[in-house]
Order: sequence, then C-alpha cells, then structure tokens
Amino acid sequence: MSRHSIFRILMPFALLLGLAACSDSTKPTTTDPMPDFSLQDVNSTSATADQAVSPRDSIGRVTAWYFGHST
Repeated sequence: MSRHSIFRILMPFALLLGLAACSDSTKPTTTDPMPDFSLQDVNSTSATADQAVSPRDSIGRVTAWYFGHST
C-alpha cells in the first residue's frame, strides 16, 4: 500500500475520533437571563448612527450581532 492510500483510509477514522472527543454531552443550565449590553453604532449610514444600541431595542424581531475586529 502506498502512503497516500493509507492516509485516505485512516483520515476518516481520525476525523470521527476527533469529533467524538469534542462532543459535549452536558447542556448548560442557565436559568438567569443574560445581562444586557449596549454598543455604539458606528455605521454612519444607519438610522441609529452614533447612538447606543442594545438587543432590548429589537425585542420580538430576529437580529444578528457580529463582534468583529478590524485594524
């Protein structure tokens, strides 16, 4: 057998073993609400530009929050 064919045979098993080792069988138990936070909207084209925005501003609506970093 060549090294390439051995690699192709062993790689799926290694991936499955890695995935099984990373699984978390316990679910977090959170009974308290998450703390509120607010961030300044730095998007100059936004309706809320230069204002503090919070998840509480969008209760009942679907939102997505991205905490990115750019330099």
